Amino acid sequence: MSEWVIEARGLEKTYQQGPGSLCIFRELDFSLRQGESVGIVGSSGAGKTTLLNILGGLDSATGGSVILCGVDLSQCSDSALTRLRNQHLGFVYQFHHLLGEFSAIENVAMPLYIGGQARRVAEDRAAQLLERVGLGARGQHKPSELSGGERQRVAIARALVNQPQCVLMDEPTGNLDEATAASIQSLMLELQQDLNTSFVVVTHDLQLAGKMDRKLMLEQGRLNPG
Repeated sequence: MSEWVIEARGLEKTYQQGPGSLCIFRELDFSLRQGESVGIVGSSGAGKTTLLNILGGLDSATGGSVILCGVDLSQCSDSALTRLRNQHLGFVYQFHHLLGEFSAIENVAMPLYIGGQARRVAEDRAAQLLERVGLGARGQHKPSELSGGERQRVAIARALVNQPQCVLMDEPTGNLDEATAASIQSLMLELQQDLNTSFVVVTHDLQLAGKMDRKLMLEQGRLNPG
């Protein structure tokens, strides 16, 4: 397998605006090694979330290519793209997006359910991940019974349950107080080291970005060393 988890070459994203168009980025290149963490910062509206969604196959580029674990996303059908995301990627957002009617264990196990894993096996794996993120005793609690930091830890466990090569994070500490954000940052770095998982983190938090292996600035449609 290639050392590159993600390779993006010559990415372009343009939106039509009436008779004209708005170019978010053009000729943008990005690559990510196995086990590497990258923080991407930039002003609001620079296109950070758009870039993250394209790297994760949730949005399509106007031009260029994204290769995820050796597969060109532009050549995938919708069903193949869904399988690829389920097998190789985890996602964490500013808002946890947990399902309120399900317990923490069930929320973490959800990607395994979707992948067809047996319920008992899925929930055993979910319980292990909850233990790993410090929530072993909270598995039967629903999101409404958890604190903001606990809900984000559940979201991180869910992102990791399929043992993905890469986790894509969009402002993962944006809704947390300073102390809780610091604990989430420490957890991410521990998981990167212990599991050899790659992380791409889009954030306004310069301190968080600075703790990544690389920090990049998205400005004027290009990624530059931060």
